Amino acid sequence: MSPNKAGYSLFPGLRSAGGLRSAVAERLRSFRPDGGVAAALGILLALAFVLLLLLGPGAVASRLDPAEIRAGQVASRDIVADREISYVDQRATELRIEAEMHLVLPVYEVDDKPASRALERFRGFQDLLDELVARRLAGDTLYLKVQSAFPGLMSKDEVLALARSPLRPQAEAYAESMLRSLLENGIAAIPASGLSQFNPDYVELRRLRDGRPQSEEIPAGRLVTLKNLEDAIDRESSQRRLARPLAALAAGLVRSFAVEDAFFDTEQSARRLDEVREHVEPVLRTIAKGERLVHQGAIITEADAERLSAAFGSASRIDWGATLASLGLVVAAALLGLFFLGAEIAGRNLPRQNAVLSALSAFAYFAAALALARVAPPVPLGLGFLLPTALLCMLAAIMMGPRFAVLFSLSLALLAQAAAGLDVHLFVFSLLSGTAATFSVRAARSRIDLVKAGAILALLEAAAAVLSAIPGPSGASIIFSTALWGAVNGFGCSIVALALLPVLEQAFNLPTRFRLMELADLNSPILKRLLTVAPGTYSHSVTVAHLAESACREIGADPLLARVGAYYHDIGKIEQPEYFIENQAGYNKHDEINPRLSATVIRSHVKLGAERARSLGLPQAVIDIVAQHHGNGVITWFYDQARKAEGDAEADDFTYPGQPPASREAAVVMLADSVEAASRTLKRPTMTRLEDFIREIIMDKVRQGQLDRCDLTFKDLDTIRTSFTRILAGQFHSRIEYPKHRESAR
Repeated sequence: MSPNKAGYSLFPGLRSAGGLRSAVAERLRSFRPDGGVAAALGILLALAFVLLLLLGPGAVASRLDPAEIRAGQVASRDIVADREISYVDQRATELRIEAEMHLVLPVYEVDDKPASRALERFRGFQDLLDELVARRLAGDTLYLKVQSAFPGLMSKDEVLALARSPLRPQAEAYAESMLRSLLENGIAAIPASGLSQFNPDYVELRRLRDGRPQSEEIPAGRLVTLKNLEDAIDRESSQRRLARPLAALAAGLVRSFAVEDAFFDTEQSARRLDEVREHVEPVLRTIAKGERLVHQGAIITEADAERLSAAFGSASRIDWGATLASLGLVVAAALLGLFFLGAEIAGRNLPRQNAVLSALSAFAYFAAALALARVAPPVPLGLGFLLPTALLCMLAAIMMGPRFAVLFSLSLALLAQAAAGLDVHLFVFSLLSGTAATFSVRAARSRIDLVKAGAILALLEAAAAVLSAIPGPSGASIIFSTALWGAVNGFGCSIVALALLPVLEQAFNLPTRFRLMELADLNSPILKRLLTVAPGTYSHSVTVAHLAESACREIGADPLLARVGAYYHDIGKIEQPEYFIENQAGYNKHDEINPRLSATVIRSHVKLGAERARSLGLPQAVIDIVAQHHGNGVITWFYDQARKAEGDAEADDFTYPGQPPASREAAVVMLADSVEAASRTLKRPTMTRLEDFIREIIMDKVRQGQLDRCDLTFKDLDTIRTSFTRILAGQFHSRIEYPKHRESAR
């Protein structure tokens, strides 16, 4: 027995992220593929990888003779791209890198040590000159003293002119101010080489100001050097509005003590160039599928040769990035099928043949997508309109249920992405197309309903195509053509599904709703024979079908499968109908034979019924119901009779040869069979007696372990009990005394 569930939903167990994680974890723990299935899946994945290498988005284009892509050659034919190709334009990328490098500013760092030394020398010169002037030394002696302390600093005329000028103190003060300003702003030392690859118009000057690092971008023309020092001194003099004699004296002093203190930072500047080389985005060019690269008879230019080399010249190489991305999508689709499509999410345990069929159809879809990607029309969603996504999802919904089909559509959408490259529009359209196909057939109850579903699907796919193409090219004609392609794809898939469904039903013996509807026809030869030779069993089977169908509908199981299984569950009684009490008219043949032989006859109808069901070609799900409708329970009546007669009878000799039910439908048929047969023994049943009677039968099956293999919950059992009570109360209405009636009678 399974723990009680919260109720029925499209995807039970996924009400929260925690539910999803637990469902996936449980699926991982419970997934144990046998060797054959695992080998088949491995082979399919290997084949998918081979197809990706040959035909996938990362596969090479058609090969060309190297002579056909050589610059200067005359093209012998039109050369057309057979797929969309993106490549790096190396020449344009180099030009971009070169341009970005020329935007990098050379860095100059102001060093305060040379400036400090220059100002210190200036102050030493000033002190010496003041001392010499105060001592009133002769001119030659004064110059020689200065020359001794500061050799080569100034000429004799400059020293004597400064010493004899009454403006000397002012000149010295202005000279120090001007020198300090120039040194703080930096006097640059221009290197002999190494600047050609940097920006020629601007430089970056870095210095410490007030103890804080400061960076400034300045035009190269404003950078002060020893070569343009005179111009800088003139600007400083003009700013201070100095008279010409005073300006001349101050300028001489500044020229004498000015030194270079801003130096080119080779390491930092080179680092910036390296960063540019590393981070510049390459120039990507795209060649559209079907684009004519070279016309026949045209001379191939350098640019043409580069494009041809990008499209065809790398035929010996594979785009491993695109190939691995596609392979990742294929693996994701496979994992989705393996782990997310179990009973907890898909809503049912899929037989091996269904799983194999799903894997084969997905592989065929992927192979078709790879092939069609090369011939798809150059219209929005061209590949999506050629792929039979809706067809496969319709068949999956019919054969394996809507929950499976919805997630199967997601797997197909991933496979379409793997085949065509990352295209969000194709992904959305494939997913919407598969989902629309799934829900268009949910209400179909006959094959003619598939035609109606096709019309609905055409409208849904037209809308899905228009929605999936947004954003994209607009215009009434484009929207109309997109919708038309979607409608054609949808209706075409429904027609093909209608033609393929009977073939698949017979080939794989699938219990689709249409096959089950045909088997539910009470005019079928086997059921008419059952009515003829065993009318009591026939009546019993119809009642069991009514009970099982109603209960399955209440608990969310498959009511149609339960009804068909109930119709056929006792066809093994056709061989010896007179040994079963419902077919006897006052004479019981078991009175003439011993209990052990009677039990053998009774037990045999399960095996005979399963064999007859196989010979009739019934679906395996129906055969399982026939084989499991008694489980492995003991035939109590004859076992008790044997114990009375023999004393030491073994229970195994009186046990049904089947297995406990493995599906909800088989379990419900077992309960309906037991309840219907036992209810015939009730005398003057009341509503309370009927409820207690059904509850006791159900709990007896629980105690015997007959419901251990199915996933019925206690809540399901309570719902089944209520459904059985309601239906049997209707049959016994003339004999049941309802509680309200009893109370009024008092």
